[in-house]
Amino acid sequence: MNAKTLLKGVDHHCESDINSLEIRDICLNSQEVREGCLFAAMKGGKCDGRKFALIAQQKGACAVLTESKIEGLSVPQIIVPDIRSAYAKVCGHHFCDPAAKLKIIGVTGTNGKSTVAYLVHKIACACGIRCGLIGTMYVHDGQRRTPATLTTPDPYLFNRILADFVKSGCKAAVSEISAHAIYWRKTDNILFDMGVFTNLTQDHLDFFGDMDSYARVKESFFTPEHIKKAVINSDDERGVKLINSVKVPVITYGLYNPADVFAVNIVQKDGCGYVVNDRDCLMEINSKLLGEFNVSNMLAAIACVRELGADCEDIAAAVNDIEPPEGRFNVYSRGGKKYIIDFAHTPDGLRNVLVQARKLCKGELILVFGCGGDRDRSKRPQMGRIAGELADRIIITEDNPRTERREDIAAQILQGTNKEAAVINDRRQAVAYACRIARDGDVVVIAGKGSEDYIESFGVKTPYSDRQELLRVIGQ
Repeated sequence: MNAKTLLKGVDHHCESDINSLEIRDICLNSQEVREGCLFAAMKGGKCDGRKFALIAQQKGACAVLTESKIEGLSVPQIIVPDIRSAYAKVCGHHFCDPAAKLKIIGVTGTNGKSTVAYLVHKIACACGIRCGLIGTMYVHDGQRRTPATLTTPDPYLFNRILADFVKSGCKAAVSEISAHAIYWRKTDNILFDMGVFTNLTQDHLDFFGDMDSYARVKESFFTPEHIKKAVINSDDERGVKLINSVKVPVITYGLYNPADVFAVNIVQKDGCGYVVNDRDCLMEINSKLLGEFNVSNMLAAIACVRELGADCEDIAAAVNDIEPPEGRFNVYSRGGKKYIIDFAHTPDGLRNVLVQARKLCKGELILVFGCGGDRDRSKRPQMGRIAGELADRIIITEDNPRTERREDIAAQILQGTNKEAAVINDRRQAVAYACRIARDGDVVVIAGKGSEDYIESFGVKTPYSDRQELLRVIGQ
C-alpha cells in the first residue's frame, strides 16, 4: 500500500518524500520485520521500540513510525505526536478499513463484557444477521471459532480479524473493549456504531491507581470520536452519570431504575422467565441464563440486536435457545447437589454469583476461589469479606498466582474473612475437597477462572480447566 494512503488522517511529518513509497506490511517486533515493512517504534512498559529501529532497518524496514527522531537511520522516519493512535489508524488502513464495512459494537465495563458480547453474537446470528465476535473466550466469524489471545487484540490483529469477518460475509461485529485497550488507544481507527457500558466496580487498580482514574478511562470511550450511539446501564451509579453527560444518542437499560429497555415479572426456576419491554416492543423471554445480572446482560444485548434491525419476535425465539457462555454461571447437577463454575474475579462479580447461588441452595453454600497474582491487591481482603458474608464454607486456593506466592495471596484474602476458611493451594485438590464435603442440597461455587484452560505461575502456564476437573471428580 502507498504510504500516502496508509497515513491518511494521521497527523505526521517526515523529512523525506514518501509519497511514492510502497509499504508491504506493518511490524511492532523488529524480529518479524521483512523487506518493505513499516516498523512502529513503540515505547512499551518493558522496552522502547526505538532501540530496535536500526535492527528493523537492517532486516528490510522501508520506514519507521516514531514519536521522535532516531539517530543513525537512513530510511524515512514518519514522526507522529501519538504513536499508539497512529499505529491503530495505519493498521486499519492496511486492512482497507474493515470496521467501516460492518455494523460494529464495542462492549465495555468491569463485569458482563464477555456475556453481553456473546449474547449479541448469538442472538444476531440466530436472527439472520451474521455477526462476528471478538472476546475473551474466543473469536467467532459466525461459522468458525478460533482461540482468543487478549480481551481486545493488538490493532494489527484486531483489524485483520475484522477484515476476515468481512470476507466471510459478516454484516456486523461485536467486541469486548477493555479499559487497557481504551487507555492504549487500540481502537482509535474505529467509529463504533454502538458502545455498551455494563457497569463499573473495582478492578485493575494496580494499573489505574484509583476508581476515578479507572472510570475516566472507561467514560472516554463514550464520545462522538469513538461511538455513534451509547447503550448504558441505568442501574449503575457511573452509568447514570454517563447517561447525563454523554454527547451521543443514548439507549438505557435496567431492572431497577427507569430505562428504555427493562424487564418485569422475573421468575427463576430451572431457567429464567421474564417479559422485556424494549421501547414498547414486548418480548416474553424464557432464558437458560440464571441470575438478575444475566437479565441485565440480556437487556443490553437485546437493545443492540434491535438496533441491528432484528424484530422482537425473532429475538425472543433466539434467546430461548441460547446456552450460557462457557465459564459464566454454568450449573451442573449430580444427585441432590449443584456445582457452579463462574469467571467471577472481582468483589462485585463474586457477590452477584453468591447471591444467585444462594437461591439454588437448600443446604450449605460452599465456595472455592482465589485471586490473581500481580493484580489489584486491595480487592483480595474485600473478596474475603464477601466470601465470609455470603458463603457457609470457604476454600481459598490458587488463581493464576503469576510471580507471587500462592500462600501470600491466600493470607491477604484471609485478612478480610470473618469466618474460618480452609486454604488448599493446589486448585485440583481444592475442587476435589469441595466436592467431597458437599451433601445433598448443597451448592458448590468454583469461582475465578471460568473457561480459562491454564494456571499461570512464574512464567509457566500449566494446563488446567475447572470444568474438566469438576466433571472428573463428580464422574460426569
